[in-house]
Amino acid sequence: MKFAPVTLAPRACGARLVLTCEHASPAVPPEYANLGLAPPQLRDHIGWDIGAATVTEELSRQLTVPAVLSAASRLLVDCNRDVADADLMPHESHGIAIPGNARIEAAERDERLQRFYAPYHSAVDTTVAAHPDAMLLSIHSFTPELNGRQRPFDVGVLFDTYDDLAVALADGVKAAGFAVRMNEPYSGLDGLIFSARSHGLRHSTRYLELEINNRLLRRDDEARAVARRLVDVVGRLLEPQS
Repeated sequence: MKFAPVTLAPRACGARLVLTCEHASPAVPPEYANLGLAPPQLRDHIGWDIGAATVTEELSRQLTVPAVLSAASRLLVDCNRDVADADLMPHESHGIAIPGNARIEAAERDERLQRFYAPYHSAVDTTVAAHPDAMLLSIHSFTPELNGRQRPFDVGVLFDTYDDLAVALADGVKAAGFAVRMNEPYSGLDGLIFSARSHGLRHSTRYLELEINNRLLRRDDEARAVARRLVDVVGRLLEPQS
């Protein structure tokens, strides 16, 4: 199994927006034996961003814009991390040890990068290059609580450069009825929007990341409903900039 990234491009010629989803799947090839984890653990937040793929797919369909989704669990290799990041292939996540990542030899590390990481970022580069006027929006989800700390909001808008664009998106999300925070639960200013930033800089295009509380996304129908509430808001990003 190649676990190639999925690119959705529904009649998207000249699209002004490209969506990405770095943590779209909890899938692990059989030869990795679930990295030593029970299947329910892989299906929980440590293995992927719950609901993010469904939101991305629905936004892509409703707005007729391209999207690129990862095809393998972030525990194999995290496509939203630099290759030098200590959490690229984490030994533990949310306090849970990942046995299959305890000792990764250099050859194994290189194989994971070539098999799961490089193809994803190549697909994003190809898609963005095909739509030079498009901005990038990376879709993620987060847990309602982490390490005993509650996260009592619905959506976070993450940014490091495009402040005005981030504020406009946050205002629209708030108007759609969501409780919104800027640069929470993670901050783009701390380098935690790696994929959007790296592709944005490489292609000289604007970029943001959207984080959605996964308590809103636990079922596919719930995730699609959230996406439909965000369609008009995200659609405004397609409008030509003055």
